[in-house]
Amino acid sequence: MNVRIKNQPTTQQKKVLRQEVIKEFNKLLERYNHSTAVQVLHILRFDFGWGQERLQRFADKLCEMQKHQEEFYELQPDDTPWLCEKQLRDSGIDIDKILN
Repeated sequence: MNVRIKNQPTTQQKKVLRQEVIKEFNKLLERYNHSTAVQVLHILRFDFGWGQERLQRFADKLCEMQKHQEEFYELQPDDTPWLCEKQLRDSGIDIDKILN
Protein backbone atom coordinates (compact mmCIF):
# COMPACT_ATOMS: atom_id res chain seq x y z
CA MET A 1 0.00 0.00 0.00
CA ASN A 2 1.44 3.34 -1.05
CA VAL A 3 0.80 6.13 1.36
CA ARG A 4 1.44 9.68 0.30
CA ILE A 5 2.58 12.03 3.01
CA LYS A 6 1.21 15.50 2.63
CA ASN A 7 3.58 18.18 1.31
CA GLN A 8 6.05 15.68 -0.16
CA PRO A 9 7.13 16.66 -3.68
CA THR A 10 6.14 14.40 -6.53
CA THR A 11 8.75 12.78 -8.76
CA GLN A 12 8.13 15.43 -11.41
CA GLN A 13 8.48 18.21 -8.85
CA LYS A 14 11.75 16.68 -7.61
CA LYS A 15 13.04 16.55 -11.18
CA VAL A 16 12.16 20.21 -11.79
CA LEU A 17 13.69 21.21 -8.45
CA ARG A 18 16.90 19.31 -9.22
CA GLN A 19 17.18 21.02 -12.62
CA GLU A 20 16.70 24.41 -10.98
CA VAL A 21 19.34 23.67 -8.33
CA ILE A 22 21.82 22.60 -11.03
CA LYS A 23 21.06 25.75 -13.03
CA GLU A 24 21.66 27.99 -9.99
CA PHE A 25 24.84 26.10 -9.05
CA ASN A 26 26.20 26.56 -12.57
CA LYS A 27 25.48 30.31 -12.37
CA LEU A 28 27.39 30.54 -9.09
CA LEU A 29 30.25 28.47 -10.49
CA GLU A 30 30.45 30.66 -13.60
CA ARG A 31 30.53 33.79 -11.44
CA TYR A 32 33.25 32.28 -9.23
CA ASN A 33 35.32 31.23 -12.26
CA HIS A 34 34.96 34.71 -13.79
CA SER A 35 36.04 36.34 -10.52
CA THR A 36 39.08 34.09 -10.24
CA ALA A 37 40.05 34.64 -13.87
CA VAL A 38 39.79 38.43 -13.50
CA GLN A 39 42.03 38.30 -10.43
CA VAL A 40 44.65 36.23 -12.27
CA LEU A 41 44.56 38.63 -15.23
CA HIS A 42 44.89 41.57 -12.83
CA ILE A 43 48.07 40.09 -11.32
CA LEU A 44 49.51 39.31 -14.72
CA ARG A 45 48.76 42.86 -15.87
CA PHE A 46 49.82 44.92 -12.88
CA ASP A 47 52.53 42.75 -11.28
CA PHE A 48 54.09 41.29 -14.43
CA GLY A 49 53.27 44.04 -16.93
CA TRP A 50 51.38 41.92 -19.42
CA GLY A 51 49.42 43.86 -22.05
CA GLN A 52 46.23 43.07 -23.94
CA GLU A 53 47.88 40.79 -26.52
CA ARG A 54 49.74 38.69 -23.96
CA LEU A 55 46.69 38.42 -21.70
CA GLN A 56 44.61 37.31 -24.69
CA ARG A 57 47.20 34.66 -25.60
CA PHE A 58 47.13 33.44 -21.98
CA ALA A 59 43.32 33.24 -21.96
CA ASP A 60 43.30 31.45 -25.34
CA LYS A 61 45.95 28.98 -24.16
CA LEU A 62 44.03 28.30 -20.96
CA CYS A 63 40.85 27.55 -22.91
CA GLU A 64 42.79 25.37 -25.38
CA MET A 65 44.45 23.45 -22.52
CA GLN A 66 41.13 22.81 -20.80
CA LYS A 67 39.57 21.45 -23.99
CA HIS A 68 42.65 19.34 -24.75
CA GLN A 69 42.71 17.82 -21.23
CA GLU A 70 39.01 16.98 -21.39
CA GLU A 71 39.25 15.41 -24.85
CA PHE A 72 42.62 13.67 -24.53
CA TYR A 73 42.00 12.21 -21.06
CA GLU A 74 38.23 11.89 -21.57
CA LEU A 75 37.55 14.02 -18.51
CA GLN A 76 34.50 15.79 -17.30
CA PRO A 77 35.07 19.58 -17.14
CA ASP A 78 35.16 19.39 -13.33
CA ASP A 79 38.09 16.94 -13.47
CA THR A 80 40.45 19.29 -15.33
CA PRO A 81 41.71 21.11 -12.20
CA TRP A 82 42.43 17.75 -10.54
CA LEU A 83 44.54 16.64 -13.52
CA CYS A 84 46.39 19.97 -13.67
CA GLU A 85 47.20 19.73 -9.97
CA LYS A 86 48.39 16.13 -10.37
CA GLN A 87 50.63 17.06 -13.31
CA LEU A 88 52.08 20.01 -11.38
CA ARG A 89 52.79 17.79 -8.37
CA ASP A 90 54.30 15.09 -10.60
CA SER A 91 56.64 17.72 -12.08
CA GLY A 92 57.92 18.64 -8.61
CA ILE A 93 55.74 21.68 -7.83
CA ASP A 94 54.67 21.94 -4.17
CA ILE A 95 51.10 23.15 -4.65
CA ASP A 96 50.39 23.23 -0.91
CA LYS A 97 53.36 25.54 -0.30
CA ILE A 98 52.29 27.88 -3.08
CA LEU A 99 48.59 28.06 -2.19
CA ASN A 100 48.88 28.16 1.61
